[in-house]
Amino acid sequence: MAICSYVYSGDRVFSRQMMSFILKFRYHLYYSGGERAEHGVGFIVIGKQMKRVIRWKPINDRICVLRIKGKFFNYSLISIYVPTNEKPDDTKDAFYESLDKAYRDCPRKEVKIVIEDANAHVGREQFLYPIIGTQSLHSATNDNGLRLVTFAAARRMAINSTYFACKDIRKHTWRHAIGSTYSQIDHVLVDERHFIDVIDVRTFRGPNIDLGHYLVIAKIRARLSSVTSQRNNRTMRFNIQRFSAEGVATEYRQKLDERIDETNVTGNVQQHVGGCPRSCDYNGTRSDRYSSAAPTKRLIRLKVSQRVPNEKNASRNRMLVIGTRLNRERYGEARSAEKRTHCE
Repeated sequence: MAICSYVYSGDRVFSRQMMSFILKFRYHLYYSGGERAEHGVGFIVIGKQMKRVIRWKPINDRICVLRIKGKFFNYSLISIYVPTNEKPDDTKDAFYESLDKAYRDCPRKEVKIVIEDANAHVGREQFLYPIIGTQSLHSATNDNGLRLVTFAAARRMAINSTYFACKDIRKHTWRHAIGSTYSQIDHVLVDERHFIDVIDVRTFRGPNIDLGHYLVIAKIRARLSSVTSQRNNRTMRFNIQRFSAEGVATEYRQKLDERIDETNVTGNVQQHVGGCPRSCDYNGTRSDRYSSAAPTKRLIRLKVSQRVPNEKNASRNRMLVIGTRLNRERYGEARSAEKRTHCE
């Protein structure tokens, strides 16, 4: 899964396990962002798909590349965040030069897929039909759209997000936080020779990512590799022959004894157990400090932090079903309340 226009201040690459009432899975985050945390792009790889990652290449805070191992072809996924239409032309030219270089650096025989927050309106001009199709939400192409179409034509790619027929509600990829303005600015580009492998591209409005963007899902017919382990991940072997050298075995024994002495618990065991804030007595009862049934401040804050996101999601669902001005204002108030909760 590609993420665009995302700001994150933690580790650039890390792995974590998530649990829910239904399933448990592990995901790996690859993030490319600048030091000022203004923009950011990246990928989230879930579960066993991490073993199929060949290479991760962060370029800047707007472009990154992730290579996936396939059965017949490898896949180069390029996640980009294009400058908005109001930015100067020099900024846009520099961005597309970096994007063109990142595309050329990918192996020639691999399948290239560009997943982007393009900030571009692609129209329905007839002379652009071979590249953009006929199912765009907008009727006219703006400046960012022309730059996107020019890049796709130069690299023999197709803008698949404007090829498939669906309701306009499935074409909206961005929505103003409170207003009723909708746009189709997130696109998916695939090489022309693999165009037939793309089954569908559409928007799903249900997931609430709280960024003004909807979730765009592209269904692509792909055969990934059935590799079960990484090629270069070999088990380290210990050099046992070094113990035959003079003094090595004695030094190893001394250091091992020192480590064992450091880990041993000495003194009164009750002092070590009593230092735990949630300690129990020897008869199995809780200590008097935590025996009160009154809720603590931490528990109250936890309940509030769980209630506020639920209220925000409920307000968003009402706004999507009945998009009145009152429902939009209530959703904006719920978002502000959640942000205040995180800042406390």
